[in-house]
Order: sequence, then structure tokens, then C-alpha cells
Amino acid sequence: MLKSGSAFIVRWWIPLLLLWIFGLVSISYLAPDFSEVVSPGEFDFLPPEADSLKAERVFRQAFEKDLLRSLVVVNIRRTSRPKGLTTPEEFEKKGIDRKSDLDFIEDDLRPRLEKIIADHNLQEETAHSSGQDVEKTEEDYFDEAAKSVITYTDALLGPLLQSEDGKASMILVELPNDFLDARNGSIISAIEKLIFENPTFRKMIPPGLELTMSGTATVGRDMNVAAKQSANATESVTVFLIVTMLILIYRAPIMALIPLLTVMIVLEVVIAILSLLAANNIMGVFESMDIYVTVVTYGAGVDYCLFLIARYREELEAGLHYDEAISNAVSKTVAPLMASAGTSIVGIGMMIFTDYKKFQQAGMGISLGIFVALMATLTFTPTLLRLMGKWAFWPKIAQENPGETPGWVSRSSLVSRILESNPLERFWKKLALLISAMPGKLQFGFIGLMMPFAVIAVICFNYLSYGLLTELPDDARSVVGTRAVQAHFPAGTLGPSTVLLVNKEQNFLSEKQVQLMKKLSDSLYSRRKELGIEDIFSSAYPLGMTPKSIEKQHSMEESMKGPGLLKKAKRTTMRRRTMDQYVGKKQPIAEHVSRVDIIFSQDPFTQGSIKQLNRVLKELETELPLLMSGETNVYALGPTASIRDMKNTTDSDQIKVAILVLIGVYIVLVVLLRKPAICVYLIATVFFSYLVTLGVTFTVFWALDPTGFAGLDWKVRMFLLTILVAIGEDYNIFLITRIDEERRETTPIKGTLLALTKTGSIISSCGLIMAGTFCSLMAGSLVGMQQLGFALAFGVLLDTFVVRPILVPSYLVLLERGLFGKYSRYFGAINPPGSKKT
Repeated sequence: MLKSGSAFIVRWWIPLLLLWIFGLVSISYLAPDFSEVVSPGEFDFLPPEADSLKAERVFRQAFEKDLLRSLVVVNIRRTSRPKGLTTPEEFEKKGIDRKSDLDFIEDDLRPRLEKIIADHNLQEETAHSSGQDVEKTEEDYFDEAAKSVITYTDALLGPLLQSEDGKASMILVELPNDFLDARNGSIISAIEKLIFENPTFRKMIPPGLELTMSGTATVGRDMNVAAKQSANATESVTVFLIVTMLILIYRAPIMALIPLLTVMIVLEVVIAILSLLAANNIMGVFESMDIYVTVVTYGAGVDYCLFLIARYREELEAGLHYDEAISNAVSKTVAPLMASAGTSIVGIGMMIFTDYKKFQQAGMGISLGIFVALMATLTFTPTLLRLMGKWAFWPKIAQENPGETPGWVSRSSLVSRILESNPLERFWKKLALLISAMPGKLQFGFIGLMMPFAVIAVICFNYLSYGLLTELPDDARSVVGTRAVQAHFPAGTLGPSTVLLVNKEQNFLSEKQVQLMKKLSDSLYSRRKELGIEDIFSSAYPLGMTPKSIEKQHSMEESMKGPGLLKKAKRTTMRRRTMDQYVGKKQPIAEHVSRVDIIFSQDPFTQGSIKQLNRVLKELETELPLLMSGETNVYALGPTASIRDMKNTTDSDQIKVAILVLIGVYIVLVVLLRKPAICVYLIATVFFSYLVTLGVTFTVFWALDPTGFAGLDWKVRMFLLTILVAIGEDYNIFLITRIDEERRETTPIKGTLLALTKTGSIISSCGLIMAGTFCSLMAGSLVGMQQLGFALAFGVLLDTFVVRPILVPSYLVLLERGLFGKYSRYFGAINPPGSKKT
């Protein structure tokens, strides 16, 4: 059957070639651009039942103002003098006739920010009005923009925007989109140009005043830019590395281009299919997903092509004609290639069982890439080989006609010439003799060397970074701005945690409930050091609970006391704004929902802040039943709550996928190799290799920045597990199948060593190319990608040059020599001592 299939490919190679070209053109024409169908965000990929998503739904049901919108924060600071920012009162007292820092904020910066928002909103509505008249006037847009720009003059929120040391003030610019939404980019770019590039505006800035940008929207924009740059850099470096390595291997440019052209077409097809599926809501795709698909597809596709071309060369050297050589090559490689791809698809595809949707989508996308790469290797690459004929080996084209003289293929490649001098063959033979002489010392010696790193991996397994800022380079706009903010405000200021209290028996608008909220806030604040709290905001303390904030609140309340319509109007306005901010307004739950905002001492994206939030929620479980009757449901939202859910979800996914991957790949190995006991060892070695690689990655990135290392990016351990286990077993499959082939002609031990010698070069070449492909991930600016690229490259090299050529053969030799005594047969030995000479 395989023979007839390969003969069909050779016979109909021209229609097959045209079919691939037609398919590529058609699907590229039909598919939308990948960037148009990606789903932005991080936390939207959590399962619907996640606590933070439940809290967001409750918030939107109760409050009119959408807390969940993203922010651009413009930080203005003066560190050149002890008193910090200059004030109008100070300049007036000293008789200085120029604008103070605070005047500049309100008179120069704020109006220009409002204009940027108004112009953007007008353009957006005009673009979506389909030529109809826009009903709003220009003044309407400026009125809306004014509500989106909040400064220190805001009666309720203004005091929160002034630092305790008086050296910094923040301006909040609210945007209507998710913080990773690409539509924010134009607004942020306009603000950047104003602040950092506009010469007229720069002249207005008081000397010595420093302006920076931060906020969730700025972070999201920087993430999108870095992801796009990483994608471009990754693909460019991948192509360069693959072309370079293939030319070094073949010393024939056309032959080197055949695998590259195959994979490039595969990638275009795969990305187009994913775009079509996303456009039709069949599956989703996330930002940066194309990077993962690109790297794995390139590596796997080139490896498959290498195996096919290597067999094609063998057939030509045996004296076969092009057609017959291609037919034999396809028929003899289809089974191991399908086994290899099947193992990878099963292993990586297990991510579809995760709860975190990004992992699901990555599992489907990467598996699709591997499948299409397999199909192209078996049906498209042979058509290119047939099309090129002898010219595939240019510039060293042999004069003989294939099929007439054995040994036709010219020794034109670097590998071929090296093989003629036998250094690589001698290396693998020496390694085989070494394994034969001391299998136990090699086995346990290498395991002993690697074990400390496996222990490090186990100890640091949950030492992960969930921070978005830690992903970005140090000179990113949002990183610089966030550091400027955190120099004057608590670390949690840019990402406060919001706690919602929902009790259907309580009316939080009543003065009685305001007093209860005061008691609750006082109780929490009294234990602020233990709970890690910097400040609390509630209906009882709308300006916060720091001494300066309470003093400011008392001063405001005193100024509004007494008779008179004006003071009464001020009291009414202040109470309404406070209640609108901290008590629900939408029916039917409205007054039954109260909100408490908490600023923690730690960065909201760190695991430390998660512990602080958990302590507060536990404290609320104890306090609330004592303060109010009825059942009070507590919900937490904000960056820390979302990070907590993401950690809990991905931790659960990690355990689930580890079990499924190991079981799934084991079943595939047993079906293919039919050696259950040996398959257990193969799985164990690859999983051990995964732990060692994880430990080495922890060690390396900690050593590069001992003080700033916040842990490995949370995505690294999941992608490393699924990809490394699947690819590592690929190479084991190629070795074990060759061992079985050699054992048919000789003894088990000799067959093992012969298989190692004969497969050493080609499997090592594939491993080097795969590792080089993964190294391309390090070309981008995203730290998480760099960590993953290093981990995957190191892991593949470890599998290629330690696990596959040393740990596996030495174990098989020990097994045949009676490692487990009379029980060796049950562990996979064919002829253990006492049964037959080995």
C-alpha cells in the first residue's frame, strides 16, 4: 500500500505540485489577515467560572462607570527640590510671574490630552457612521473627553493622584477598550508625540519637570509592539539559521532551499487556515500565537524533509533512477515520519484539554502546523525533488546517469566529504564502544550530573512571573513610567484590588451601612502591616485612610458644614459622587452592592500581591458575619485577582496536561514499538530531561540578573513540557525503530550499538536544526519568549546529545546484561543472561 502510494506521488507529481500552488493561492486569497482576527487580552482567556470574571460581571451589573476600562497614566514629577512640585500659592506668595507645575498640568497638559481624546472619538464615530451625519457637536466630544481625563483638581479622585512626598502627580486618561486592544495604539501614540516630540509643547514644560507614561493601556500597547517585533525577528532569524545550516549540510543551494520552500508554504497555509477558522468563530487565536506555530512548524517541517532527502540520497547512491529513488524514499520514510508527527501531535495536542484558552488554541494551532508539515513532506517535497532532478545537487552535478552507475551522487556536501574521512563515523563508533565497555558508569554518571538541576526545577517549579512589565525590555515606555510612579506612590497604586460586597438584606446607601463600612475599613487598616495594605478607599473613606487623606477629608467636611444653600449643595454633590463611586447604581442589585478599593504594598502582578489579597479575603470571611446580618457574597477583581485566577487555572492545567501528555505519548510509543517496559523508560528519560532543562533555565536566567529575576514566565513550563516531551520522543522513536531493524540481523547489544552508529549523524543534524529554530525565539524583545527559546533549544540539544545517544543505549545494554537479574525480561530485555548469548 505504501509502495503504491509513493508510486502515485511520483507518477502524478506535476498535478500534485499544481494542486499545492492552487491551494496556497486560494486559501491566501480567502483568509483575512491574521492580525485582524486575534483576540486581545490575557484574562479574557480564563474559564467563565473564574472568580475574577464573576466579579467583573457583578460589577457591570451594579455600576454605571466601567472600572474595567484601561488607563493611560501621565506621571509628572519634580525631584530636583525637596518640596517637589511647585504650586500656584507658592509662586503667588513669592511673586513669581510664571506658571507653576500644577498650573502647567491643569492649563497646558490637560486641555491637550482632552483634545486628543475628543479628536479620536470624533474620527472613530465618523468612520463608523457609514456616511451619515454625526449627531454630536464638537463641544459634545470635548465634554466627553473632559470626563475621561482626571487630574489633581477632581474633588473625589484628585487627592489620590498626588504623592505623599509632594514630588509627583498623576493624570489618568481613561480609554474605552481592553488594555491589550490595538485600537488604543493611536491614542497612546498621539499622547507620546505630544509629550516627547512636540517642540511647541516641550517649550511649555517648566524647567526640571519630568514627564513619563505608564498605565495598563500603555503596558498593553508596548506588549503588542514587542510581540509584533518578536514575531518579525523570530521568523527572519529562523529563516536565516535554517538556510545557513542547510547550506552547510548540503553545500547545494537548491537542495537547501527545498526544505525551506516546503516549510514556508506550509506556514502560509497553516496561518491562513487558522485565520479562516477564527473569522468563522470555529476557534480563537491569540496575539503571538503565530510565533509558536511558526517556530515549531519550521523545526518539525525541516526535520521531516531532512529524513526524506537523506533516504532519497541513499537510494540514488544505490544506483536508482530519480523516480524510483523518490518512490522508495517516500515509502520507506512514511511510517517513521507519521509515527514522529503522530507523537508530536498527541503530545502537544493535549493542551486542548486545558481550561486556559490560550493553551487550548496553541495546542490546536501547533498540531495543525505539524500535520500540514507532514502532508507537505510526503506530497509536496517529492514533487520539488522530481522537478529539480540532478540540478538539486548543483553546483556539484555528477556526470553519470542515475540508474546506471551505483554511487551516482557526487560527494559535494560538507557532510558527505566529512563522512568520507570518517571522523563523525569514528566518533559514533567510539561512543558505541564506550557504551559497550562501561554502560553503568555512563548511565549513572550523566544522571548524577543532571540530577541537581532536576532538583532545582522541583524546588522552583512554582517560582513563576505573571507580571506584564517583566516581559518587556527595561527601556520600554511603560516600564520607565511605572518605575517613576512607584518611586513616589505605593507599588500597588497602578493596579488596586477592588472588593465587592453583595448583601441583599443591606442598603449600603444608608448612613448606618456607611458606618458599618467605616468599622470594616478601620479593622482592615489597623492590621495593614500584617495584611500588606497601603491604603483603603470606601464609602466611609472616599479619599483614603492615610493620615494625610483623612486630614484632607476632615478639612473638606468642615468646609461644607453649616447652613446655606451653597454648602448644602456641596454636601449633596460630594455624597452623590461618593455613593456613585462606592455603591451600586443599576437595578436590581444597586444599593445592595458596596465597593472597597485596596492598594497593596506589592506590585499587583506578583505572587506576593496574590498572598496579600488572599489574606484580606480570609479576613473578610471572619469580619463580615460580625458586622452585618444576612449572607454577604465577596467578589474580588482587578489585576491581582485576575493574576490569582490565572495562576490557579494554569497550575491545574499544568498537572492535568503533564499526566495526559505522558500517558498519551506512552500509548503511542507502545502501539508503535510494542515494548511497554522500554516505553516506560523512554518516557521517564524525556520527562527527566524536561526537569533538568527547567532547572538549567531557572539557573541561567537567575544568574543573568540575581536581584531582578522574578521567576520564569508562567507560559514557559507548559510549552516546554508539551513540545520537549513530544519532540524528544520523536528522536527516540527513530533510534528504537532502527535498533529493531539491526537486531534482526545480529545480537541485541550489537544491534543497539550499530543503530546508534548509523543514526547518529542524521538525528544529530535534525536536533541541531530544531535547536537552532528554537533559538530564534531569543531574537525578540519579550523576556518570556527569550526564556522559552533558551529552554527549548537547550532541551532539544540535551535530548539529542545525551538522552538519545547515551542514556537510552546504555540502559538497553545494561538490560541485556541482566540489570534486573532474572526479571530483566519483564523490563524489555530480549536475551538476558542465562537465556542466550548476547
